[in-house]
Formats: sequence, structure tokens, C-alpha cells
Amino acid sequence: MSKHYKQLLFIVMIFFLVFTLAACRKQPNVGLLVVNSPYGQAGEKLVYDYDQRNSIDAHRNEDLTYWELLDSGVVPKDAVVYEGNLPSNPVPTEIGPEGGIQTYFIMVDGKEISFSIYIKPEVDIVDDEIVMIAFRFPVNSVLYQQGQRFKPEGIEAYAVQKDGNIVEIHNELSETAFAALFDDGNYDPVGSSGFKNQISYGVSFTYEGFTKEFEVYVAGGERPVSTKDAKFFDYILVIPIAFLTQLFASWFGFSFAVGILLTTIVVRTLAWPIYAKTNDMSLKMNIAQPELQRVQQKYAHRKDPQSQQMMQMETIAIYKKHGINILGCLMPLLQMPIFIAMYNVVRRISLEGGMYADQVRNTIFLGIDLSKGNDGLIGMILAGIVGVTMFLLQRISQKKPSYVKNTYKHNQNPQAEQTEKTMKYVSYFMVIMMVVFSYQSNALALYWVFGNIYSLGQTIFNRKLNEKKHERLRQQQLMG
Repeated sequence: MSKHYKQLLFIVMIFFLVFTLAACRKQPNVGLLVVNSPYGQAGEKLVYDYDQRNSIDAHRNEDLTYWELLDSGVVPKDAVVYEGNLPSNPVPTEIGPEGGIQTYFIMVDGKEISFSIYIKPEVDIVDDEIVMIAFRFPVNSVLYQQGQRFKPEGIEAYAVQKDGNIVEIHNELSETAFAALFDDGNYDPVGSSGFKNQISYGVSFTYEGFTKEFEVYVAGGERPVSTKDAKFFDYILVIPIAFLTQLFASWFGFSFAVGILLTTIVVRTLAWPIYAKTNDMSLKMNIAQPELQRVQQKYAHRKDPQSQQMMQMETIAIYKKHGINILGCLMPLLQMPIFIAMYNVVRRISLEGGMYADQVRNTIFLGIDLSKGNDGLIGMILAGIVGVTMFLLQRISQKKPSYVKNTYKHNQNPQAEQTEKTMKYVSYFMVIMMVVFSYQSNALALYWVFGNIYSLGQTIFNRKLNEKKHERLRQQQLMG
């Protein structure tokens, strides 16, 4: 039975690996292209003299860029520089002596993007009438995860006046006054079927009576913890654990780290009986191992149906004698939903739009921002600590107690040894996977550090108990 359990665990790990690799191979689609208007030094790529109207070079020197917003929600590192040629027939094709707006439409990967420049009147004039507004966007102002709302932080807005003068609106106004110029149409991140994702919606900007519109994109990303978009698993485990996390956090200055720590202790303590039951089964299996091996050797060369049936009956009798439940090998799997729920809570509870996000708003712990991922050196250090603690946990867990070593000395089983080696490779693989995933989220890394340290203490404590219990069971067997 122990062998079958290890094989089952190995299959689960292989399935997890295949699923992960399949997810990595999925090619995201471009949901929206957003253009950064060419501005250049002193606005020479945005406003041109009348005699330059037929020699526009607004796309040169990396001034014309655009964001490729993917439906996967992955944030692009840099805007894409447009390197193609501008169309020879912009709209309008003719600019009169009064000047005017000239718009270029370009096809990029099957999607149309456009930008406009302004041609000043042929004769110098003084006129502050606004004729055009142009934007340059940071990616986090146009790409959002589900549950998030529009924020104008970092947007540069330029108002072009009829005489060619450019007003840098974002510098002229206070942050509050500038933000008030944007209108997202009362966008609600929750729709009839849950959080909206992989959609675009319009935002309007009005300055001194002139209105300009642009689109932003809501990609997939992870779902915030909320009853507005909860699934069955969320209701039975994720939301209760999230409630516990935010409760602890609210007691300690809304500290996300304290919430993770105390919830980890509570959840793993509640799961301890399952862990203890698994250890109890392992103890009984080790006590029964010599008898089981004698039965296997007895019928090793007898493959007829009657002999196989007799072997099963004798094996069941040994299980019954030692109080071994055949279904006990499934006990460790009962922990998996709890740990998966905890994994979900750590990653999702602080996301904007979640019902408990405000209760874990203090995401700074020892100078580390738990809301971040891919956090450079800090992220690598955290992931490294996860790897070290997990490796120590694996080594201690795999180190056989004295009673197991004694059993193996007298009953060496080549197949069991091969299974043991396989499981050791699987455990190393799990360490590597945890390190990789930890780097993606500081909060997840901290949770695994807390969890691994707790499990180390749990393993050492149970090992001492098992030594005493094994000796007591062995004495009972000798006497009985």
C-alpha cells in the first residue's frame, strides 16, 4: 500500500508538471494596441510648421511607440517602437493656409492604430484655442487586471493650441485636478457573470471644453477574493480562510504579513490530525512490513487466480491484525484542498476589487512589499529562502527513523528502493518549482517560508512521538 501511495503521488506530480508546461506554451492574444503620441523634444514631433507638411518624420528617433496589451495580463517591459514607414496619404491629404490636424492610420499585426500631428497656419498668429490633445501613457494606466479601476497616474497630456503652442496639462495642474479631467463612464469591474476581463472600455478627457477619448484594456489576471465572483471552492474554503487572514491582519495594523503568519499556523494546526493519521498508518505499515514481505515471497512464483486470491486474503488479514485501513493512503490527499485554498488566499486577497483588500492594505514587511512579484534581488533572496527551508524539510522528512532503518537492513526490497529514489527526484523537482513560483509573488514566498518552518517543527515533533509509539507497538506485538 505504501508503494501504491508513492506511485499515486508521483503521478500527481507529473500531471502538475504537464499542466504547468501546457499553460506556459499557450500563446496570448493582443487585446488592444494603445499609441503613445510622438512628442519629442519641445514638441517638434507633435507640431510642425506649414512648410514642413510634406516631410513629416514623427515616427523617427523612437518617438512613435505603442503598447501591445495582451489578454494574459502580462505587463510588457517597454513600449514597441514603430519602425515602419508612414502612409503617403494621411487624413486629410491637404492642409490649408489655416493649418490643421493630419492623422495617420497604420496597420500593426492586423490591428489599426492612428496618431495625429498638427500643422501650424502659414502665417504666425496668436491664438490659444485648443485644436488637439495628445497622450503618452505608462502601461499601468492602460492595462488592468480584473477587479481594477482606471487610474490616471503617470499619463502625460498635451494640449495643442491653434498657434502651435503646447500646454503640458499634467504639469500645469495638481494631481487631484488633473485626475478630475478623466471620466471612465462609471465603469463597474463586476458584470452579470463576475469580474469583467479581456475587454476594453473608453475613457474621456475634457480640458477647457475640448474632449479627447482613448481606450484601456482589462486583461485576465487572477480573480480578487469576492462573493461577487465566487465559485463553489471559494465559498467552502477560500473565503473562510480569507476572512481569517483579514481578521488577524486587522488586529495588527492591517499587516498582510501577520495575517499570513497567524493563518498559516491556524490552518496547518487544524490539518495536523490528518498529518498524524498518515504517520500512524506509516508506523503500522512498518511494523507489518516483515509479515507482508513473507506473504509476497510465499506467492512470488504462484500466479494462478486461486493463489493470488489467497495472497489478497492473507494480506487483508495482516492489515486487520495491525489496524491498517486500506483507505488510509488517501489521507494526505485530504490536505491538498486546504493548502490549495491557502495558496489562493495569499495570492488573491490583496488584489484590488476584493472584499478584504482594504483589511490587508499594509503590505510592507521588513522593507519588502508583499504586493510585488518578480522583485529583482529581493525576490530572488525570498525565493532562495523558500528553497533552503523546503530542502531542509525534504531532507528531514526523507531521513528514516531508526526503526525503519532496522527493518530495511533485514528486508531489502529492490523495487522499494527504486520507488524511494524516484520520490527523492520528485521532491527535488518540487523544491525547484516552489522556488520558481515564489519569485512570482513576494506574498506567496513569505507564506511558504512560514509554512516550511512550521512543517519542520511539526516533522521533528512527530518523529519523536513516533519513535516512542513504534517501540510501544513493537512490544505489544512481541507480547501478543
